[in-house]
Amino acid sequence: MNDKAHHIRERFPNKSHIIDLLILEDAEFLALCEDYDACVDALHYWAKSKASEAETRVNEYRTLIEELEEEITQVLAAV
Repeated sequence: MNDKAHHIRERFPNKSHIIDLLILEDAEFLALCEDYDACVDALHYWAKSKASEAETRVNEYRTLIEELEEEITQVLAAV
C-alpha cells in the first residue's frame, strides 16, 4: 500500500482494493493519486492560512481536486 495515496482511499473507501491494485500496476494511476493527495494537503494548508492569497489558492486547489477526482473516477469505472 502506498502511503502517498491515503486521501484517495478515504474519498473512495469502497474501492480501496482496486485502488491498491491499480497503484501497483499503473504508474499513471499512481501519479494521479499522488497528485490528488498533494492537492488535498495543499487545500488543507491554504484553508488554515491567513495569507492574502489564501482564498484564491483554496479555490484553485478545489478545482484541481475536482478534476483529479473525475479522472480517477473514470479509471476506476473502466476496471
